[in-house]
Amino acid sequence: MLRGLLRPRWILVHVGVAALVTLMVNLAFWQAHRLEEKQEFNATVTARSAMEVVPLPGLAAQASADPDSIEWRPVAVSGTYDPAGAVTIVNRSTNGAAGYDQLVPLRTDTLGIVLVNRGFIPLATEPDGDIPAARITAVGYLRTTQTRGALGAVDSTDPGTVEFQRIDIPLISRRYRGEVFPMYVQLVSEDPPTKSDWPAPVAFPELSEGSHRSYVFQWSFFSLVAAAAWVVVVRRKWRAGAPVSGTPGRTSA
Repeated sequence: MLRGLLRPRWILVHVGVAALVTLMVNLAFWQAHRLEEKQEFNATVTARSAMEVVPLPGLAAQASADPDSIEWRPVAVSGTYDPAGAVTIVNRSTNGAAGYDQLVPLRTDTLGIVLVNRGFIPLATEPDGDIPAARITAVGYLRTTQTRGALGAVDSTDPGTVEFQRIDIPLISRRYRGEVFPMYVQLVSEDPPTKSDWPAPVAFPELSEGSHRSYVFQWSFFSLVAAAAWVVVVRRKWRAGAPVSGTPGRTSA
């Protein structure tokens, strides 16, 4: 009986089932890890974004030493926009509409240049009005520089480039003379206010858990089904007393 279950074809079945169950269990753990990361992200963004608006100079040291620790903090920074240095961040979308973000350098008195993401503009839509020329105070969330993923599009290193795939501060800062602040501001409002619809402030991230929890249960269930099916088949084979020459799925009386 046991020898029949150790024939080459049955060994392949055992190994295949073990590999399949291992894969699905690992997928369940991976989704559980993703869920934990999402929950931690949601809690961090919720807590920090609710903090009081503070002047950006007060966070300058932390921005250089540990920018991740202050991301999503509301800040206020004053200065004058440099319209000639504006660039676009392409391949963005809001509510299903494709477009781009307008990134403008703000020249300040004490922090050098601070990049401000003024917001989203749909394709085939022109900004309403010019970039403010007068001194303004920008209020928004502090954000960290964005980096290219393993499969992400590659941005040009030409200093004359005005379109970028992401807000890569070290790369974009090559366009400017002077020190560039290590984080950028995701604009919420300007004072004096700009009377225009576009650019519109970038949408706040959706703070939901997504489908990770359901995927954890899904992969766990599938792994249990596969293991249970293997147990049932092996028990039937054992009870049937298969001959040495038996193959998976065939029994003899």
